[in-house]
Amino acid sequence: MSEPAPPEFRVCPVTGRTVIVAPARAARPHDDRGDAGPCPFCPGQEHETPPETYAIHDANGWRVRVVPNRYPAVRPDAPAFGYHELVVECPDHVERPTDLREDQLANVFRAYRDRLAHHFAHPRIEAVSIFKNVGVAAGASREHAHSQLVALPFVPPGFVARPGPCAVCPMPAGSDKLVARSANLAAVCPAAPRFANEVWIVPTAHEPRFEATDHDVELAQLVRRVLLAMDALLDRPAFNWMLVTAPRPVADFHWRLEIVPRRSAVAGFEWATGVFINDVPPDRAAARLRDKLPA
Repeated sequence: MSEPAPPEFRVCPVTGRTVIVAPARAARPHDDRGDAGPCPFCPGQEHETPPETYAIHDANGWRVRVVPNRYPAVRPDAPAFGYHELVVECPDHVERPTDLREDQLANVFRAYRDRLAHHFAHPRIEAVSIFKNVGVAAGASREHAHSQLVALPFVPPGFVARPGPCAVCPMPAGSDKLVARSANLAAVCPAAPRFANEVWIVPTAHEPRFEATDHDVELAQLVRRVLLAMDALLDRPAFNWMLVTAPRPVADFHWRLEIVPRRSAVAGFEWATGVFINDVPPDRAAARLRDKLPA
């Protein structure tokens, strides 16, 4: 059987959207929730992944591993240039971030920072997307806790800041949409959420680049509290999180971690228009999540 064609970028002449055509992605495995044999992300199965590009170790072995994605959407040797990595978040075979201790989750955010700095050192990389899918409804194909990183040679629309004053800076002050806060971070429901109970974690100071921060432990604590509240309110929903940090050409930006519960499907209207319909106002969502925060 011949190798699939390498990934390539295509730009729609009608909408201007850039699409990645990556035939190799069709071969990526799905574990069918536990019926696919040994997990390639568990200790002892390291030979089942490409060699690691980064790892955090302690006396007991690796705590976090970063490896190239075996089924990449972009490749450094392809027309769709870029880097696609998997962040294996822990050696334990668990699925949800709330199954991790705070120190384990802090290591994940440390790995994010280090890999962002690494990829932005490449002169062709303009933006880096880090995202996590939890649950089948959110697009997860493996149970073992992991995230993905895609480094791109262009800036996607979601990473472009609107001109004018920062729209994120006032968010932590909006008490009706505030879920929780810590010394340097706030969890807020955005004013126009795409999905019900969507939460953004934002720094209370104007910080453009996540990789230039040092909030790993604090972020782990706040994210874990918010996710436990979501679990209690929504019965452990599938969700995505997306780390949005400044692309290379942008100096004035406000990084954020978007956490999006997937309780409803994106349907025809959303696909046709790009406009989302949400049936839970953000102030009500924030109040419900505040009520479920662990002590």
